[in-house]
Amino acid sequence: MSFLKGSLTFQRFRVAGPKPRLFDEAHLERLAQNAVGRQEVASADGVETGWAAGAHIWDTDFTQLKNVYTDHLLFDFCVRSERLPGDRLKAYYETELKALSKDNPSGFASARQKREAKESARDRLTQEARDGRYRKWKLSPCLWDAVTNCAFLGSTSATDAARFMALWEQTFPANLTQTEALAGSLAPVTAASLACALHPKAEHEHLSPFVPGVTPEDHPAWCPTEGVPQFLGNEFLLWLWYFAECEGDTITSPDGSRITFVFQGGIKLECPRGTTGNDTMNSDQAIRLPETKAAVRAGKLPRKAALTVVRNSEQFSFIIQAETLALSSVKLPQADAEGEQRARELDRLQQVRDLAEIVDQMFAAFMARRMTSYWSQETKEIGAWLKGTSARWMAA
Repeated sequence: MSFLKGSLTFQRFRVAGPKPRLFDEAHLERLAQNAVGRQEVASADGVETGWAAGAHIWDTDFTQLKNVYTDHLLFDFCVRSERLPGDRLKAYYETELKALSKDNPSGFASARQKREAKESARDRLTQEARDGRYRKWKLSPCLWDAVTNCAFLGSTSATDAARFMALWEQTFPANLTQTEALAGSLAPVTAASLACALHPKAEHEHLSPFVPGVTPEDHPAWCPTEGVPQFLGNEFLLWLWYFAECEGDTITSPDGSRITFVFQGGIKLECPRGTTGNDTMNSDQAIRLPETKAAVRAGKLPRKAALTVVRNSEQFSFIIQAETLALSSVKLPQADAEGEQRARELDRLQQVRDLAEIVDQMFAAFMARRMTSYWSQETKEIGAWLKGTSARWMAA
């Protein structure tokens, strides 16, 4: 369960329904009932999913001591897949076909022989797969925070997210086999969902014209769905960049806390029209490079960036994905070497919660400005800053 050590990666989900008062044996039993290998959930591509208890891929011993940390429930999401190697299948097919057609007067294999060779090759490969030699396992740590009623998945993959939500739906909500609901369904925490939760009218917003004549009038190519303004995450990162260069490095968030931030690491930019591709700048001071500003001036928008933030003397570093607000390469504040291990682990889980709150508060500060009548003027100022003619930028 890597939420307790090392660098982190995660995306978040809101859990519908009331917050759990505490995590007890009922939650652990549900996890055990849907543990990997016990109640398989197989998709059409042969992928099976299940929960694991955290020690290793076959650990299904869920206990209070190992998996419950006061108001946190920790466990693993396991994906098991069988992928038959195509090159070996082709080799078996060609070998079988050659043996079947060697006596043909025409020198060519018949349709029947091709069909038999294909069936024989697949049967042979399936027989080999029974010992698990082609089986692949993937473990992603999970965290359910009772205070915020959010679930964390230690992966930024959209495919993993869909499978995680499907298994959660089978495990905790009420269904045909379990009448008591321990939780509701999951909803991903993204730039669009957070924006609409803060300001319901955000679903009707369109992409801001930072570069008139270049920026699309409605939404970027990677956000094709109407009413789902994921592009607000791209605007958020661009606004942070503008804010850092023209207004300062500290934001006062809606909850009154002061968050200091700096772009420290690479940044990925992409053309919103899908015509000129993307650029990834991997310098420690990527936003200072002339080519980075030139790419944005040409209409490209940030899709991923490395940030370091400080709140209440605690420093966090991470890479944020604009549309999903998923975080990777997360480095938490250095833990106190003294004290009991359990206490240090609880402090670390609190830091994960704090980091999620910091990201939400920074985004809320952006949305508070984005949804005002002043935003059209600020859009022009951002455009002037990109051209190097902003009075604020030249003063800074």
